[in-house]
Amino acid sequence: MATAAAASLSFPVINMEKLETEERGAAMEVIRNACENWGFFELLNHGISHELMDEVERVSKAHYKNCREDKFKEFAARTLEAGEKGGDVKDVDWESTFFVRHLPASNLADLPDLDDHYRQVMKEFAAEIEKLAERVLDLLCENLGLEKGYLKRAFAGSQGSPTFGTKVSCYPPCPRPDLVDGLRAHTDAGGVILLFQDDQVSGLQLLKDGAWVDVPPMRHAVVVNIGDQLEVITNGRYKSVLHRVMTRADGNRMSIASFYNPGADAVIFPAPALVADGATEEKEGEEGGAAVYPRFVFEDYMNLYVRHKFEAKEPRFEAMKSDPATPIATA
Repeated sequence: MATAAAASLSFPVINMEKLETEERGAAMEVIRNACENWGFFELLNHGISHELMDEVERVSKAHYKNCREDKFKEFAARTLEAGEKGGDVKDVDWESTFFVRHLPASNLADLPDLDDHYRQVMKEFAAEIEKLAERVLDLLCENLGLEKGYLKRAFAGSQGSPTFGTKVSCYPPCPRPDLVDGLRAHTDAGGVILLFQDDQVSGLQLLKDGAWVDVPPMRHAVVVNIGDQLEVITNGRYKSVLHRVMTRADGNRMSIASFYNPGADAVIFPAPALVADGATEEKEGEEGGAAVYPRFVFEDYMNLYVRHKFEAKEPRFEAMKSDPATPIATA
């Protein structure tokens, strides 16, 4: 697909060291354009040590091999058998995954099959990713003209912290990529997502201008994408975008995605400064501005999202304008 190939060549990549030089303005412009037109960007020289990232990759791949591969092979055999017999496996994801909660309370000590070294490595990595996420949020504040710390505060629930966790995934080789996706197309429900992905095996794609575009694997890079909550808070200036993981006949793709989301009881709404200046599409709202998105509690949105993750986001936003328990009409 020529359009997708051309777009991949211009995928936004930011060398964060440039933020400390006279090239800061140009780097901030790349971030702004990425948030407004891509929903994704990639960070280099972000401050997380390469040694730590290498160890996270090593222990994660070893854990899959030692603890999860046999179970996945059982799932894979059932899925392929069903698909080859004509069954519908399009509602299945070809992935092996587990989730680590960090905030407001960690479950790291409770997860089975993780040795002490893996727990320590993941704890160190989570601390670094949390700092990077908050740095990214402040860069977004700067570009949006919001007070430093606004987005972090917007994400803080009554406990004063975000919901923060990491999804550790492997996407093993699939002999029939035509039958099943690695992960079906969706937008992310939360705030800002930071991904440490395999630099040898590709598969992550985003939808841009009607074409699926590869998110290029880069050594020691961190991929950032915008979640639904940032779309709401920025009143649509920044957009969450559909993305998916494609299966491959070769290669086992590692994906370690950390989600820096609002606290469960955080109230999410467009930033008043961005409503007041009418920065997005015209719609009468409070204070005569352009209030495009509703006000809601993050946990209510998540309760809706888990039932409609692989559907369009717009009906979710619309449902939050009334009763979040109201079912979304489906065709």
